[in-house]
Amino acid sequence: MALFDKWFGKGRLAAQARAAELRGDLVRATELFGEAGDTEEAARIMVVRGDAEPDARARLQLFTQAAKLAPEGTDTNRSARLKRAELLLALAGDAVISAVARHEVIEAARDLEAVGEPLKAAEAFARAGDKEGEARALQAAGDVERLEFLLATEQHKARISRSRDERTKDIDLMIECGKRREALQALDDLLAGSPDDAPLRERANGLRARRVVAPVVAIEALGERWVFVTGDEIVIGRTDGAIKVSSNAVSRQHLRIAREGDAVIVRDLQSRNGTQLRGINLAGPLPIGQGLELKLGKEVPLRITPSKRLTGAVEIAVSGETYYACLGPTHTPVLGIDLAAGADGWIELVATRAFHGDVELVPRATLLLGDAISTTRGSEPLLRVIST
Repeated sequence: MALFDKWFGKGRLAAQARAAELRGDLVRATELFGEAGDTEEAARIMVVRGDAEPDARARLQLFTQAAKLAPEGTDTNRSARLKRAELLLALAGDAVISAVARHEVIEAARDLEAVGEPLKAAEAFARAGDKEGEARALQAAGDVERLEFLLATEQHKARISRSRDERTKDIDLMIECGKRREALQALDDLLAGSPDDAPLRERANGLRARRVVAPVVAIEALGERWVFVTGDEIVIGRTDGAIKVSSNAVSRQHLRIAREGDAVIVRDLQSRNGTQLRGINLAGPLPIGQGLELKLGKEVPLRITPSKRLTGAVEIAVSGETYYACLGPTHTPVLGIDLAAGADGWIELVATRAFHGDVELVPRATLLLGDAISTTRGSEPLLRVIST
């Protein structure tokens, strides 16, 4: 009797479900088919509800529930999975997909594979960047031409990637041994072929930002800070020249310091407010002799003296900073290590033999901020390049 009631009760529920469907009460129809144990019909009604649902996310939820509820292999299961997959792809859009969207697109691709839509699955895998899935779907679809093109493209990409990895290793070696100019050029060449490669661009910009560029370079040596000005002559000015002085009393190019024969000479560059010695404007070239106390534009003190700390150099004290200028080849306090400006302005190391840690630097190594230089392998640095 109980079995009889059970079967006939389910029959009544199914009849009530169909009646609810006919009068348009699809939510009640879904519930009644579920109570009747007819999961395929309940899933079918969910698909119908999904087709009529204006909200995309609510529609996706109905298709997802229907796909889970309908038995595998049924038309309803296939229909629900197909509609769900197509909706997921539509929601992902055509823009670059996020990590979450990529996961959903791959789910959609797998559903399309499962319901017998390999070409659509291949397109979905391609959008997600899943080349293995794309190849598998193309093989299932029998699209030999696209499969061969994909494999050939991936092989080409693999070759490019290997070549780039090798080139990157070469660049690492260039940087380590002091060939930074060549390393930066190599990075720029790689960027020319991959302009959208953000990590590569960041590395090139980082290397470029660390260049030590003439005319001013600061170092630590013998436990002290030294600021050198490279070049055969030094111009002091408000906006132009090697040494810049932020004062409206100073002209754009105000004063020049250079060697003339055996003497170091200063010349006012026809500045607006002049250069004064004991209150008198300089009218022509003036040797520094044992040292000069000047004023730029009647306001800014300037002291120029032969250096007692660095043979052959002059010390220029202005605006709270002391600069060392050799007015020719730039010698440092470290015996055997000199500096020079390359044709592009990049400061180069001039040394018979120099090391960066355990790595021997090439002759005329280009310098980066943070370089620590020694004259014997693996020894404590004698000179460090620091920010001015």
